[in-house]
Amino acid sequence: MDKNKVDLLNGKLYSTIIQLAYPIAIATTIQMLYNLVDTFWLGKLGREALAAPVISFQVIFFLIALAAGFSVPATTLVSQYLGAGKKERAEQAAGNILFYIFVLSVLLGALGLFFQKSILVMLDTPADTFDLTYSYMRIILYGLPVAFPFFLYRSVMEGYGDTKSPLKIEIFSVALNLLLDPVLIFGWLGFPRLGVAGAAIATVIARTLSSGIGMFLIFSGRKELRIRLRDLKPNREILPLIWKIGLPAAVGMAGTSLGFIIIQKIVNNFGTVVISAYGIASRVIHLFMMPCTAIARAVTAMVGQNLGARQIQRARNTLKKAVVLSLSFLVVPVILVMITGQHILKAFIPQDPAVHQLGQTMFLIITPSLLFFALIAIIGGAFTGSGYTVPVMTANIARIWLFRLPIVYILSILVLGGPGNDRAVLGIWWGMFASNFLAYLVIQIWYSTQGLKKGGRISAPA
Repeated sequence: MDKNKVDLLNGKLYSTIIQLAYPIAIATTIQMLYNLVDTFWLGKLGREALAAPVISFQVIFFLIALAAGFSVPATTLVSQYLGAGKKERAEQAAGNILFYIFVLSVLLGALGLFFQKSILVMLDTPADTFDLTYSYMRIILYGLPVAFPFFLYRSVMEGYGDTKSPLKIEIFSVALNLLLDPVLIFGWLGFPRLGVAGAAIATVIARTLSSGIGMFLIFSGRKELRIRLRDLKPNREILPLIWKIGLPAAVGMAGTSLGFIIIQKIVNNFGTVVISAYGIASRVIHLFMMPCTAIARAVTAMVGQNLGARQIQRARNTLKKAVVLSLSFLVVPVILVMITGQHILKAFIPQDPAVHQLGQTMFLIITPSLLFFALIAIIGGAFTGSGYTVPVMTANIARIWLFRLPIVYILSILVLGGPGNDRAVLGIWWGMFASNFLAYLVIQIWYSTQGLKKGGRISAPA
């Protein structure tokens, strides 16, 4: 028996959710440190250098989202097949998904490199940070395909019930990135001073090694669940399920990311002060959301296995318990961030009061809406575990395209007059608050009327 594996079909729900979620929370927090570490060190070079990963993040995340959407079926199908006692099918699903997302990541990386300069121009990237952003983004794009094998490994292990093994790899990867960043950015230990490019190179090296370790573990037979070369061969029965689950997930993730790119374009028009405040505050908020994100991913695995085992009431109860846990974890951080936001910003850019003031205002307005965003994540996790990702896609697309972008544009540009008015940036913050609340209403109504499908996706006609 694998000592890292959690039994998702039996036992008390609260303790099972926590056992599965806490390694995900730590791992996801550590993953966020990739960007925070870059932000911290590049902030020492000034706001122009710091803007490079901020602007690049939205474009890179869009490309990652397109391919990562197809890693969602890994957790869903692996969990449902294992719950139904079909281990070989789970291994086939994992192998098929690995093959598809690797090919897709290579194609997307190539497209990103080809259109990179046009994308930065389209985003109205400020002239004082254009070359730095171009350099940073180009290196990350070259390394895109090496990041995806680990994402697949992590998704498979979550569906299997082991969230500790991916955590150990994440710790190693981020520790390596933490060591390499200052060495390559500032030219320590005899290395050349690479600046912004050094941060990107450090990230690519760390991600390459984490993917290599993950693939070794899952192909070597060191887990009860093992991918073999034959499992990479496309399966005609599994492929339709991958598309039915993965396509809405990819569209929802990519559509959301594309919306964020357009929001970033609006933010860029306000200059590097607003870019810096927006970038730092966004990352800090996401860091405090990690427990809820982890619980949502735990819900996906637990709902998947229990629906596969036809324990639908346990699946429904998992969602209820997860909502209580998520909100209880979030309330205190929300209050703390609202109070201490300015001091958090000072840790990244110590000598820039304009950034501190803007970021503090953003924290005060946006942070309470994270309670609604947490509920979106938890309910979405349950839908994803059931294999029906259209509701998640709908809520994500509506949050950005139907609510956030129109509200941000109307308030910040039309009502408050755009970059020429110092108060116009408030329209961005209030648009973010309103969109989280309205998107929660969308997915809550969907769940109240549709619920979870008994047996999950694997019991439905392919």
